[in-house]
Amino acid sequence: MTATDVLDGLLAGLPPEIDPLPIATQFAALAPPFTVDDWVIPLPVWATRAFDDGPDAAWQTLRRDLSSATTTTPMCLYLHVPFCARKCDFCDCYSFAMRSHDQATMDRYLDALCGEIAAWSAVGQLAERPVSTVHFGGGTPTHLGPARLRRLVNEIRGSFALSPETELALETTVGGLTPAMANTMDELGFRRVHLGVQSLDDDVRRLIGRRSPAAAVRSAVDAALSRGWILSVDLICGLPEQSNRSFLHDVSSLAAAGVDGFSLYELLVYPQNRLWAQANGIGDGRNHLPNYVAFLAGAQMLEAAGFNRNTFNHWANRRDRNVYFTFPTRGEELLAIGPIADGVFGDYHYRHPRYAPYVRACRRDGVGLQGGLRRTARENELHPLISAILSGRIPPDTVAAIDHAVPGEAITHLWRERRLVDACADGAMTLTASGSWFAGNMVKGLTKRYPQTPRG
Repeated sequence: MTATDVLDGLLAGLPPEIDPLPIATQFAALAPPFTVDDWVIPLPVWATRAFDDGPDAAWQTLRRDLSSATTTTPMCLYLHVPFCARKCDFCDCYSFAMRSHDQATMDRYLDALCGEIAAWSAVGQLAERPVSTVHFGGGTPTHLGPARLRRLVNEIRGSFALSPETELALETTVGGLTPAMANTMDELGFRRVHLGVQSLDDDVRRLIGRRSPAAAVRSAVDAALSRGWILSVDLICGLPEQSNRSFLHDVSSLAAAGVDGFSLYELLVYPQNRLWAQANGIGDGRNHLPNYVAFLAGAQMLEAAGFNRNTFNHWANRRDRNVYFTFPTRGEELLAIGPIADGVFGDYHYRHPRYAPYVRACRRDGVGLQGGLRRTARENELHPLISAILSGRIPPDTVAAIDHAVPGEAITHLWRERRLVDACADGAMTLTASGSWFAGNMVKGLTKRYPQTPRG
Protein backbone atom coordinates (compact mmCIF):
# COMPACT_ATOMS: atom_id res chain seq x y z
CA MET A 1 0.00 0.00 0.00
CA THR A 2 1.41 3.38 -1.00
CA ALA A 3 1.53 6.50 1.19
CA THR A 4 -1.17 8.00 -1.03
CA ASP A 5 -3.43 5.00 -0.38
CA VAL A 6 -2.86 5.36 3.36
CA LEU A 7 -3.56 9.09 3.14
CA ASP A 8 -6.79 8.48 1.24
CA GLY A 9 -7.96 6.12 3.96
CA LEU A 10 -7.08 8.62 6.69
CA LEU A 11 -8.86 11.46 4.91
CA ALA A 12 -11.95 9.31 4.40
CA GLY A 13 -12.12 8.77 8.15
CA LEU A 14 -12.15 12.45 9.07
CA PRO A 15 -15.30 14.18 10.34
CA PRO A 16 -17.46 15.74 7.60
CA GLU A 17 -16.66 19.29 8.67
CA ILE A 18 -13.01 18.81 7.65
CA ASP A 19 -12.14 19.64 4.05
CA PRO A 20 -9.66 16.93 2.99
CA LEU A 21 -8.41 18.79 -0.10
CA PRO A 22 -6.03 21.25 1.67
CA ILE A 23 -4.52 18.38 3.66
CA ALA A 24 -4.05 16.25 0.55
CA THR A 25 -2.59 19.22 -1.33
CA GLN A 26 -0.08 20.05 1.41
CA PHE A 27 0.99 16.41 1.69
CA ALA A 28 1.39 16.02 -2.07
CA ALA A 29 3.69 19.05 -2.20
CA LEU A 30 6.18 17.52 0.23
CA ALA A 31 9.52 16.15 -0.92
CA PRO A 32 12.90 15.67 0.74
CA PRO A 33 14.13 17.22 2.94
CA PHE A 34 10.52 17.59 4.12
CA THR A 35 9.09 14.14 4.79
CA VAL A 36 6.45 13.53 7.42
CA ASP A 37 8.42 10.91 9.35
CA ASP A 38 11.55 13.08 9.53
CA TRP A 39 10.21 16.18 11.22
CA VAL A 40 12.37 17.69 13.99
CA ILE A 41 11.63 20.01 16.87
CA PRO A 42 13.14 23.53 16.83
CA LEU A 43 16.27 23.70 18.98
CA PRO A 44 17.60 26.73 20.89
CA VAL A 45 21.15 27.82 20.26
CA TRP A 46 22.43 26.35 23.55
CA ALA A 47 21.24 22.90 22.39
CA THR A 48 23.24 23.07 19.16
CA ARG A 49 26.74 23.74 20.53
CA ALA A 50 28.73 23.70 23.75
CA PHE A 51 28.57 26.49 26.29
CA ASP A 52 31.26 29.18 26.10
CA ASP A 53 31.24 29.61 29.86
CA GLY A 54 30.87 27.36 32.86
CA PRO A 55 28.66 28.13 35.88
CA ASP A 56 30.78 30.82 37.55
CA ALA A 57 31.88 32.53 34.35
CA ALA A 58 28.31 32.60 33.03
CA TRP A 59 27.04 34.31 36.19
CA GLN A 60 29.91 36.82 36.13
CA THR A 61 29.20 37.59 32.47
CA LEU A 62 25.50 38.13 33.11
CA ARG A 63 26.19 40.39 36.08
CA ARG A 64 28.67 42.43 34.05
CA ASP A 65 26.34 42.74 31.05
CA LEU A 66 23.29 43.62 33.13
CA SER A 67 25.15 46.07 35.37
CA SER A 68 25.97 48.21 32.32
CA ALA A 69 22.58 47.84 30.61
CA THR A 70 20.20 50.80 30.65
CA THR A 71 17.29 49.38 28.65
CA THR A 72 13.71 49.88 29.79
CA THR A 73 12.37 47.19 27.44
CA PRO A 74 10.00 44.85 29.29
CA MET A 75 11.20 41.40 30.21
CA CYS A 76 9.51 38.07 30.92
CA LEU A 77 10.00 35.93 34.00
CA TYR A 78 9.85 32.14 33.89
CA LEU A 79 9.99 29.94 37.00
CA HIS A 80 10.28 26.17 36.78
CA VAL A 81 8.60 23.94 39.35
CA PRO A 82 9.51 20.30 38.64
CA PHE A 83 7.16 18.64 41.13
CA CYS A 84 4.09 16.55 40.31
CA ALA A 85 1.70 14.48 42.37
CA ARG A 86 2.41 11.65 39.93
CA LYS A 87 4.68 11.34 36.92
CA CYS A 88 2.47 10.56 33.91
CA ASP A 89 3.86 7.76 31.77
CA PHE A 90 3.72 9.71 28.50
CA CYS A 91 5.39 12.85 29.86
CA ASP A 92 8.61 14.11 28.25
CA CYS A 93 8.95 17.17 30.53
CA TYR A 94 11.61 17.61 33.19
CA SER A 95 9.55 16.74 36.26
CA PHE A 96 9.29 14.10 38.95
CA ALA A 97 6.75 12.79 41.41
CA MET A 98 7.11 13.67 45.07
CA ARG A 99 7.51 10.58 47.21
CA SER A 100 8.90 10.95 50.73
CA HIS A 101 9.62 14.09 52.73
CA ASP A 102 7.82 16.10 50.06
CA GLN A 103 6.93 19.03 52.33
CA ALA A 104 10.51 19.53 53.50
CA THR A 105 11.76 19.05 49.93
CA MET A 106 9.44 21.73 48.58
CA ASP A 107 10.39 24.12 51.38
CA ARG A 108 14.09 23.68 50.57
CA TYR A 109 13.32 24.18 46.90
CA LEU A 110 11.33 27.33 47.59
CA ASP A 111 14.25 28.67 49.64
CA ALA A 112 16.50 28.06 46.63
CA LEU A 113 14.11 29.81 44.24
CA CYS A 114 13.71 32.80 46.54
CA GLY A 115 17.46 33.02 46.95
CA GLU A 116 17.92 33.13 43.19
CA ILE A 117 15.16 35.71 42.82
CA ALA A 118 16.91 37.95 45.35
CA ALA A 119 20.26 37.53 43.60
CA TRP A 120 18.87 38.53 40.20
CA SER A 121 16.95 41.46 41.68
CA ALA A 122 20.20 42.93 42.99
CA VAL A 123 21.84 42.97 39.53
CA GLY A 124 21.92 46.24 37.59
CA GLN A 125 18.48 47.71 36.93
CA LEU A 126 16.61 44.39 36.66
CA ALA A 127 14.44 45.24 39.66
CA GLU A 128 13.18 48.36 37.86
CA ARG A 129 12.44 46.92 34.42
CA PRO A 130 8.78 46.40 33.45
CA VAL A 131 7.65 42.78 33.52
CA SER A 132 5.22 41.65 30.81
CA THR A 133 4.51 38.21 32.26
CA VAL A 134 5.45 35.86 35.06
CA HIS A 135 5.00 32.30 33.82
CA PHE A 136 5.15 29.29 36.13
CA GLY A 137 5.94 26.05 34.30
CA GLY A 138 6.73 22.53 35.26
CA GLY A 139 6.01 19.96 36.37
CA THR A 140 2.86 21.10 38.08
CA PRO A 141 3.39 24.44 39.86
CA THR A 142 0.11 24.04 41.75
CA HIS A 143 1.69 21.08 43.56
CA LEU A 144 3.45 23.66 45.74
CA GLY A 145 0.12 24.33 47.45
CA PRO A 146 -1.54 27.70 48.15
CA ALA A 147 0.82 28.89 50.90
CA ARG A 148 4.04 28.25 48.97
CA LEU A 149 2.63 29.71 45.76
CA ARG A 150 1.63 32.83 47.71
CA ARG A 151 5.12 33.11 49.19
CA LEU A 152 6.71 32.76 45.77
CA VAL A 153 4.47 35.34 44.10
CA ASN A 154 4.99 37.79 46.96
CA GLU A 155 8.75 37.32 46.66
CA ILE A 156 8.55 38.15 42.95
CA ARG A 157 6.34 41.17 43.53
CA GLY A 158 8.77 42.48 46.13
CA SER A 159 11.78 41.96 43.87
CA PHE A 160 10.66 43.08 40.39
CA ALA A 161 8.52 45.80 38.81
CA LEU A 162 5.25 44.00 38.25
CA SER A 163 2.30 46.17 37.27
CA PRO A 164 -1.45 45.69 36.82
CA GLU A 165 -0.67 44.89 33.16
CA THR A 166 1.69 42.03 34.05
CA GLU A 167 0.13 38.70 33.14
CA LEU A 168 0.57 36.02 35.78
CA ALA A 169 0.28 32.61 34.11
CA LEU A 170 0.54 29.07 35.35
CA GLU A 171 0.62 25.55 33.92
CA THR A 172 -1.38 22.90 35.76
CA THR A 173 -3.37 19.71 35.58
CA VAL A 174 -7.03 19.21 36.43
CA GLY A 175 -6.12 17.71 39.79
CA GLY A 176 -4.02 20.75 40.66
CA LEU A 177 -6.93 23.17 40.36
CA THR A 178 -8.49 22.54 43.74
CA PRO A 179 -10.96 25.15 45.02
CA ALA A 180 -8.38 26.37 47.55
CA MET A 181 -5.70 26.72 44.86
CA ALA A 182 -8.06 28.43 42.42
CA ASN A 183 -9.10 30.94 45.10
CA THR A 184 -5.47 31.63 45.94
CA MET A 185 -4.64 32.17 42.28
CA ASP A 186 -7.50 34.63 42.01
CA GLU A 187 -6.28 36.51 45.08
CA LEU A 188 -2.75 36.66 43.70
CA GLY A 189 -3.89 38.06 40.35
CA PHE A 190 -3.38 35.13 37.97
CA ARG A 191 -5.07 35.77 34.64
CA ARG A 192 -3.97 32.87 32.43
CA VAL A 193 -4.01 29.13 33.03
CA HIS A 194 -2.52 26.52 30.72
CA LEU A 195 -4.23 23.20 31.32
CA GLY A 196 -2.58 19.93 30.32
CA VAL A 197 -5.60 18.13 28.87
CA GLN A 198 -3.88 15.91 26.24
CA SER A 199 -7.07 13.92 25.56
CA LEU A 200 -10.73 13.77 26.59
CA ASP A 201 -11.03 10.06 25.84
CA ASP A 202 -11.21 8.26 29.19
CA ASP A 203 -9.58 5.09 27.83
CA VAL A 204 -6.69 7.09 26.41
CA ARG A 205 -6.38 9.10 29.62
CA ARG A 206 -6.01 5.92 31.64
CA LEU A 207 -3.29 4.66 29.31
CA ILE A 208 -1.25 7.85 29.63
CA GLY A 209 -1.62 7.97 33.41
CA ARG A 210 -4.15 10.76 33.78
CA ARG A 211 -6.32 9.98 36.81
CA SER A 212 -9.03 12.61 36.33
CA PRO A 213 -11.82 11.53 33.97
CA ALA A 214 -12.91 13.63 31.02
CA ALA A 215 -15.95 14.87 32.98
CA ALA A 216 -13.58 16.40 35.55
CA VAL A 217 -11.63 18.09 32.75
CA ARG A 218 -14.81 19.67 31.41
CA SER A 219 -15.76 20.83 34.90
CA ALA A 220 -12.30 22.37 35.38
CA VAL A 221 -12.58 24.15 32.02
CA ASP A 222 -15.96 25.61 32.95
CA ALA A 223 -14.72 26.64 36.40
CA ALA A 224 -11.63 28.36 35.01
CA LEU A 225 -13.60 30.26 32.38
CA SER A 226 -16.21 31.30 34.94
CA ARG A 227 -13.44 33.09 36.85
CA GLY A 228 -12.61 35.11 33.75
CA TRP A 229 -9.22 33.45 33.31
CA ILE A 230 -7.68 33.12 29.87
CA LEU A 231 -7.62 29.36 29.38
CA SER A 232 -5.20 27.53 27.12
CA VAL A 233 -4.93 23.75 26.68
CA ASP A 234 -2.46 21.17 25.41
CA LEU A 235 -3.77 18.45 23.09
CA ILE A 236 -1.60 15.59 21.82
CA CYS A 237 -2.13 13.44 18.76
CA GLY A 238 -0.53 10.03 18.40
CA LEU A 239 -1.40 8.74 21.88
CA PRO A 240 -2.01 4.98 22.28
CA GLU A 241 -5.53 3.84 21.38
CA GLN A 242 -6.39 7.36 20.20
CA SER A 243 -8.20 7.84 16.89
CA ASN A 244 -8.00 10.95 14.76
CA ARG A 245 -11.75 11.42 15.20
CA SER A 246 -11.26 11.36 18.96
CA PHE A 247 -8.48 13.96 18.76
CA LEU A 248 -10.60 16.23 16.55
CA HIS A 249 -13.63 15.80 18.79
CA ASP A 250 -11.48 17.10 21.64
CA VAL A 251 -10.50 20.15 19.59
CA SER A 252 -14.08 20.98 18.58
CA SER A 253 -15.66 20.36 21.99
CA LEU A 254 -13.09 22.45 23.86
CA ALA A 255 -13.38 25.27 21.34
CA ALA A 256 -17.16 25.16 21.75
CA ALA A 257 -16.71 25.29 25.53
CA GLY A 258 -14.92 28.63 25.20
CA VAL A 259 -11.25 27.66 25.55
CA ASP A 260 -9.04 30.57 24.42
CA GLY A 261 -5.90 28.85 23.17
CA PHE A 262 -4.73 25.47 21.86
CA SER A 263 -1.23 24.06 21.70
CA LEU A 264 -1.21 21.05 19.36
CA TYR A 265 1.53 18.44 19.57
CA GLU A 266 2.47 15.01 18.35
CA LEU A 267 3.50 12.64 21.14
CA LEU A 268 7.26 12.98 21.57
CA VAL A 269 9.26 9.89 22.46
CA TYR A 270 12.36 10.57 24.53
CA PRO A 271 14.50 8.37 26.81
CA GLN A 272 12.30 9.18 29.81
CA ASN A 273 9.14 7.77 28.19
CA ARG A 274 10.61 5.38 25.59
CA LEU A 275 9.93 2.13 27.45
CA TRP A 276 6.31 3.13 28.06
CA ALA A 277 5.90 4.10 24.40
CA GLN A 278 7.35 0.80 23.20
CA ALA A 279 5.10 -1.14 25.58
CA ASN A 280 2.16 0.61 23.94
CA GLY A 281 3.27 -0.15 20.39
CA ILE A 282 4.90 3.22 19.70
CA GLY A 283 8.40 2.46 18.51
CA ASP A 284 11.18 4.46 16.87
CA GLY A 285 9.96 3.42 13.43
CA ARG A 286 6.36 4.55 13.89
CA ASN A 287 4.36 5.94 11.00
CA HIS A 288 3.80 9.66 11.61
CA LEU A 289 1.35 10.16 8.74
CA PRO A 290 -1.84 9.60 10.81
CA ASN A 291 -0.62 12.19 13.30
CA TYR A 292 0.31 14.63 10.52
CA VAL A 293 -3.23 14.35 9.19
CA ALA A 294 -4.71 14.84 12.66
CA PHE A 295 -2.50 17.89 13.25
CA LEU A 296 -3.45 19.52 9.95
CA ALA A 297 -7.14 18.73 10.46
CA GLY A 298 -7.02 20.18 13.99
CA ALA A 299 -5.41 23.35 12.68
CA GLN A 300 -8.08 23.63 9.98
CA MET A 301 -10.83 23.20 12.56
CA LEU A 302 -9.40 25.92 14.81
CA GLU A 303 -8.84 28.38 11.97
CA ALA A 304 -12.40 27.83 10.77
CA ALA A 305 -13.54 28.71 14.31
CA GLY A 306 -11.65 32.02 14.19
CA PHE A 307 -8.43 31.06 15.97
CA ASN A 308 -5.14 32.45 14.71
CA ARG A 309 -1.64 31.09 15.17
CA ASN A 310 0.65 33.18 17.41
CA THR A 311 3.44 30.64 17.62
CA PHE A 312 4.07 27.80 15.21
CA ASN A 313 1.94 25.31 17.17
CA HIS A 314 -0.38 27.52 19.24
CA TRP A 315 -3.74 28.77 18.00
CA ALA A 316 -5.43 31.52 19.99
CA ASN A 317 -8.44 33.79 20.04
CA ARG A 318 -8.15 37.52 20.70
CA ARG A 319 -8.00 37.09 24.47
CA ASP A 320 -5.02 34.73 24.50
CA ARG A 321 -1.89 36.69 23.67
CA ASN A 322 0.29 33.74 24.81
CA VAL A 323 2.57 36.39 26.33
CA TYR A 324 5.40 34.22 27.60
CA PHE A 325 5.90 32.14 24.47
CA THR A 326 5.73 35.17 22.14
CA PHE A 327 8.34 37.29 23.91
CA PRO A 328 10.94 37.08 21.07
CA THR A 329 8.56 38.75 18.61
CA ARG A 330 8.29 41.73 20.97
CA GLY A 331 12.06 42.03 21.36
CA GLU A 332 11.87 41.23 25.06
CA GLU A 333 14.43 39.42 27.19
CA LEU A 334 13.81 36.42 29.43
CA LEU A 335 14.80 35.98 33.04
CA ALA A 336 14.46 32.25 33.72
CA ILE A 337 14.78 30.77 37.21
CA GLY A 338 14.88 27.16 38.38
CA PRO A 339 16.37 23.82 37.26
CA ILE A 340 16.81 23.36 33.48
CA ALA A 341 15.28 26.84 32.90
CA ASP A 342 16.99 28.77 30.11
CA GLY A 343 16.97 32.54 29.68
CA VAL A 344 18.47 35.19 27.45
CA PHE A 345 19.69 38.75 27.90
CA GLY A 346 20.85 40.51 24.76
CA ASP A 347 22.88 37.97 22.82
CA TYR A 348 23.79 35.91 25.88
CA HIS A 349 21.94 32.66 26.58
CA TYR A 350 22.19 30.80 29.88
CA ARG A 351 20.81 27.57 31.31
CA HIS A 352 20.40 26.04 34.75
CA PRO A 353 21.42 22.50 35.69
CA ARG A 354 19.12 19.73 36.84
CA TYR A 355 17.41 19.74 40.22
CA ALA A 356 20.02 18.44 42.69
CA PRO A 357 23.01 20.54 41.52
CA TYR A 358 20.70 23.53 41.16
CA VAL A 359 19.52 23.38 44.78
CA ARG A 360 23.06 22.81 46.06
CA ALA A 361 24.42 25.77 44.13
CA CYS A 362 21.59 28.11 45.15
CA ARG A 363 22.03 27.25 48.81
CA ARG A 364 25.72 28.02 48.45
CA ASP A 365 25.75 31.33 46.57
CA GLY A 366 22.22 32.26 45.45
CA VAL A 367 22.42 31.35 41.75
CA GLY A 368 23.21 27.96 40.26
CA LEU A 369 23.83 27.93 36.50
CA GLN A 370 24.96 25.18 34.18
CA GLY A 371 26.62 27.52 31.72
CA GLY A 372 26.15 30.22 29.12
CA LEU A 373 27.09 31.27 25.61
CA ARG A 374 27.15 34.40 23.52
CA ARG A 375 25.68 34.27 20.03
CA THR A 376 28.19 34.58 17.23
CA ALA A 377 27.79 37.21 14.51
CA ARG A 378 26.16 34.60 12.27
CA GLU A 379 23.83 33.46 15.05
CA ASN A 380 22.83 37.08 15.63
CA GLU A 381 21.91 37.39 11.97
CA LEU A 382 19.86 34.20 12.15
CA HIS A 383 18.15 35.01 15.45
CA PRO A 384 15.38 37.31 14.15
CA LEU A 385 14.81 35.04 11.15
CA ILE A 386 14.37 31.97 13.34
CA SER A 387 12.15 33.88 15.77
CA ALA A 388 9.91 34.89 12.87
CA ILE A 389 9.54 31.31 11.64
CA LEU A 390 8.63 30.11 15.12
CA SER A 391 6.09 32.92 15.50
CA GLY A 392 4.16 31.55 12.52
CA ARG A 393 4.49 34.80 10.52
CA ILE A 394 7.58 35.95 8.63
CA PRO A 395 7.39 39.74 8.09
CA PRO A 396 8.21 41.24 4.68
CA ASP A 397 11.60 42.59 5.78
CA THR A 398 12.57 39.17 7.15
CA VAL A 399 11.51 37.46 3.92
CA ALA A 400 13.64 39.99 2.04
CA ALA A 401 16.59 39.36 4.39
CA ILE A 402 16.44 35.62 3.76
CA ASP A 403 16.17 36.09 0.00
CA HIS A 404 19.05 38.61 0.01
CA ALA A 405 21.32 36.41 2.10
CA VAL A 406 20.94 33.16 0.19
CA PRO A 407 19.48 34.01 -3.24
CA GLY A 408 21.06 31.04 -4.95
CA GLU A 409 19.33 28.66 -2.56
CA ALA A 410 15.87 30.22 -3.03
CA ILE A 411 14.80 28.97 0.38
CA THR A 412 11.58 30.96 0.51
CA HIS A 413 10.70 29.69 -2.97
CA LEU A 414 11.29 26.13 -1.73
CA TRP A 415 9.00 26.75 1.25
CA ARG A 416 6.25 28.05 -1.03
CA GLU A 417 6.72 25.14 -3.43
CA ARG A 418 6.44 22.63 -0.58
CA ARG A 419 3.28 24.41 0.72
CA LEU A 420 4.94 25.24 4.04
CA VAL A 421 4.11 28.93 3.76
CA ASP A 422 1.45 31.11 2.19
CA ALA A 423 2.44 34.42 0.65
CA CYS A 424 0.58 37.51 1.90
CA ALA A 425 -0.31 40.61 -0.09
CA ASP A 426 2.11 42.75 1.96
CA GLY A 427 5.08 40.48 1.16
CA ALA A 428 4.95 38.57 4.44
CA MET A 429 4.63 34.81 4.73
CA THR A 430 2.55 32.79 7.15
CA LEU A 431 3.12 29.16 8.02
CA THR A 432 0.58 26.69 6.71
CA ALA A 433 -0.44 23.87 9.03
CA SER A 434 2.15 21.74 7.24
CA GLY A 435 4.69 24.47 7.86
CA SER A 436 3.84 24.32 11.56
CA TRP A 437 4.60 20.58 11.51
CA PHE A 438 7.95 21.26 9.80
CA ALA A 439 8.94 24.48 11.64
CA GLY A 440 11.99 22.78 13.13
CA ASN A 441 13.07 21.51 9.72
CA MET A 442 12.67 25.00 8.27
CA VAL A 443 14.91 26.42 11.00
CA LYS A 444 17.45 23.63 10.52
CA GLY A 445 17.54 24.13 6.74
CA LEU A 446 17.90 27.89 7.04
CA THR A 447 20.71 27.51 9.58
CA LYS A 448 22.52 25.05 7.32
CA ARG A 449 22.32 27.27 4.26
CA TYR A 450 22.77 30.70 5.81
CA PRO A 451 26.23 32.15 4.99
CA GLN A 452 28.67 33.47 7.55
CA THR A 453 27.87 37.04 6.49
CA PRO A 454 25.03 38.31 4.26
CA ARG A 455 25.98 38.75 0.66
CA GLY A 456 26.09 42.28 -0.58
